[in-house]
Amino acid sequence: MINVTLYSVLTDKLKKNIQDAYTRILDSKNIKPRYGQRLMIADIARTLGNINRENPEQAHICTLEAGTGTGKTIAYIVAALPIAKEHKKKLIISTATIALQEQILLKDLPDIHRHSGLNFSFTLAKGRKRYVCLHKLDNYVSHKNQADLPLDLPSSEILLNNKDDILLYDDLHRAWQNKKWDGEIDSWSDSISQSSWLPLTSDQHQCSGKRCSFYNECIYFKARESVFKVDCIIANHDLVLSDLNMGGGYILPSPDECIYIFDEGHHLPLKAINHFSYSFHIAASLKWLEQVNSTLNNFASLAKPPVQIQRIITHFPEQEKDIRTEINHLESIVNQFQFPENRYSPQMGNKSGNNQEEILRFEFGQIPEILKNQCQQLLKQFDKLAGQLLQINKVLKDTLEGEITGLQTEVAEQWLPALAPMESRASAAMSLFEFFTKVDKDGLPPNARWLHKHDQTSNSNSREINGIELCCSPILAANTLEQILWSQCYGAVVTSATIAALGSFDRYILNSGVPGFFNILPSPFNYQENVEFIVPQMASNATQYQAHTDEIVELLRKIIDQNKGTLVLFASKKQMTDVEYELLRSDDIWKKLLLTQGQRNKQVIINDHKKQIDKGRGSVILGLNSFAEGIDLPGSYCEHVIIAKLPFSVPNNPVDASLTEWIESQGRNAFMEIAVPDASIKLVQACGRLIRKETDKGKITLLDNRVITKFYGKKILKALPPYKFNLNAPV
Repeated sequence: MINVTLYSVLTDKLKKNIQDAYTRILDSKNIKPRYGQRLMIADIARTLGNINRENPEQAHICTLEAGTGTGKTIAYIVAALPIAKEHKKKLIISTATIALQEQILLKDLPDIHRHSGLNFSFTLAKGRKRYVCLHKLDNYVSHKNQADLPLDLPSSEILLNNKDDILLYDDLHRAWQNKKWDGEIDSWSDSISQSSWLPLTSDQHQCSGKRCSFYNECIYFKARESVFKVDCIIANHDLVLSDLNMGGGYILPSPDECIYIFDEGHHLPLKAINHFSYSFHIAASLKWLEQVNSTLNNFASLAKPPVQIQRIITHFPEQEKDIRTEINHLESIVNQFQFPENRYSPQMGNKSGNNQEEILRFEFGQIPEILKNQCQQLLKQFDKLAGQLLQINKVLKDTLEGEITGLQTEVAEQWLPALAPMESRASAAMSLFEFFTKVDKDGLPPNARWLHKHDQTSNSNSREINGIELCCSPILAANTLEQILWSQCYGAVVTSATIAALGSFDRYILNSGVPGFFNILPSPFNYQENVEFIVPQMASNATQYQAHTDEIVELLRKIIDQNKGTLVLFASKKQMTDVEYELLRSDDIWKKLLLTQGQRNKQVIINDHKKQIDKGRGSVILGLNSFAEGIDLPGSYCEHVIIAKLPFSVPNNPVDASLTEWIESQGRNAFMEIAVPDASIKLVQACGRLIRKETDKGKITLLDNRVITKFYGKKILKALPPYKFNLNAPV
């Protein structure tokens, strides 16, 4: 007999359930079926309904590009939910943005539940950091004065010196006790800064679980319990990856018991890369060692741990000296390297003030032998340290489990939150040194390895971040996602409005390693009738910065209708601000029209733009990449999208540069395999800001004639929707 968990068939009963649910939804909304939506339902049902994990050629994953207006959410829920319930699997809907997550939770799922005839339960899954740790909150409120500090608390660091935080924690505690707050940061009436909130949160290492005196009231565990009981779980990519990184089944149900829907799936590979990147900051680690020593000494003197733990603590100063010696040796080695000035930008973060950041990337991830040898020494040191901290934390956890260890339960409960993060940080350092010393497998992309030199001289309070950081990251997520996700899950659907590049899924497969069935679904929009795509005659080339910027200013004065809603998208912040400056100084009317990214919160800019249009006035948003994706300006809110230049990305961070280097080392063309497909996707996303509904109309203007003059231009134009094209148009 074939195990039902390995082999299933899309039965007539399931087909009827899916068809009936879809028909009911259409009837309730009095709308006609969309061709692309029907195809999407069929592709998902065919893939998930005929899973045979014993046959490796039988797809259990489908990747579907479905543009705006297809009705993706209805399609994947109606198709996947009945199959998941029939085979006793959980349906996990994962998104990349909070906006889509809230739309699915608050609008789409309740609407489908009400009108489809499908009987299902659903909930939102959040990370542990979104919930207050009641044990920590109670500690802070109960012992905020030194006179009240009990001897079994970890250290005087529990004391609150920030008056605002004291007041905040009192308010949170009072609201919780009076049942006026549910313990989630998202439901608190005012915004809470991360610096104030994080001390009130816990993680899997700090949490004492069922032995915690607040376990029966714990918000996180109550939420987690509900997650495992419902049929459909709404999550985000970061949460899913965090669970998979731990082996699966900790935050969410086990992947082999799940069908995943990755909406906005084009974000998944980069999210995965970020989850499996490691760093070690030399100066910060030396400071951290002092904190470890101080905390262990407090633990030894105040908590009176058992002999075997006392012995570790007694010998720790000697061990700390050895680790410090090796770190200092590491610092002397890396300080000898020559950093190429401004060759690479950091992968994350914004530059401001007088910050100077330099990157030294090691070609093909190959680090010098002297550095590798020193990393091996530090790997041994941190392996030993992590093991000792693990041993200490095991005693604390054993105490909480009721085993006789020589510690009181209350003492273990107090000290675990202080000591557990130290084990976690030591393990993270160990992972970095493992990646710096291991040999990359032949035939697979190498890991990117680099040194990041920080020198923040503009803010004396930030002096502690100065120094050199060792960094390591995979350059592609394909192998990692194959190991932790694609090979482990029961089934999956990956979908987005932009996944394919230049009409092919090759770029996405290279990034993600996703196997299975692929399809590009037709759009319901009549692009030919409703959109004019214009490339005006231009004297300058987009690579000639000043001439191109000057011509953009001149053209914007001519082509922007000052009585309508316009979105102007730039590839660089400098060009955006230069254009804004020239427009503002040329005519006072622009002061009333322009809303520029960075001057205010993104949502505030969008709201102000809509208010202007609602009053019958014109409004122009000047934005960067984040305004080219994920914002919704239907109808009159956006009748003209202007794109300053083709959105090519320069490989100016170590990960992208390493990927380019690896591809070219194989005799392949990185520009055509990476740069052009990525630019094509970003251009499609930018153009997608114009048409949000079937009734929308307008025009798109690209101020970059390379799409006409360069050999790759035809490929980029062909990948766009079937607009009415007006190329080399007179202005």
